[in-house]
Amino acid sequence: MSSRCRWLIAVSLLGLASAALAQDIPANMPKRKPGLWEMQATGMGGQPQSTKFCLDADTDTAMYKMGSHMNGQACSKLKIDVQGANKVVTDAVCKINTPNGAVNMTSHSETTYQGDTAYSTQGHITYDPAIMGHAEMSIVSSGRWVGQCAAGQKPGDMIMPNGQTMNIKDMQGH
Repeated sequence: MSSRCRWLIAVSLLGLASAALAQDIPANMPKRKPGLWEMQATGMGGQPQSTKFCLDADTDTAMYKMGSHMNGQACSKLKIDVQGANKVVTDAVCKINTPNGAVNMTSHSETTYQGDTAYSTQGHITYDPAIMGHAEMSIVSSGRWVGQCAAGQKPGDMIMPNGQTMNIKDMQGH
């Protein structure tokens, strides 16, 4: 998968994963177990991209809140509906600043949690104007707890598909 496609998937996942952009997280939002998580995402018919992530409770909360300030994104609509104990439905309409100008992004996602050790998300995103020739995309992602964080890892450390490590808290200026 090209780096351009990976960028598109990353922007799209931001729209899905950072659902609580401009509002408080619902009190009944499912929590993920602290430790090392493996997450996979597939979009645009490409190969699954796998990321590992060291998570604690503070980082889990921060991930939900971080999106509104990244990439110049501003959401005019954001609805998070926690249904029962294990399902979260998110709808958003956001403006994303891309290297080629502003793009309106509309997203709908449904995440189902299997306790605090696994989840799966299905989402659909539309772009106006299209990004890199894509006016819409379906994304499937999942995450599972794989154990304790490795020695030397700190909460927020993310190991990207290319092996590069970055810390999401550093990206937020924490």
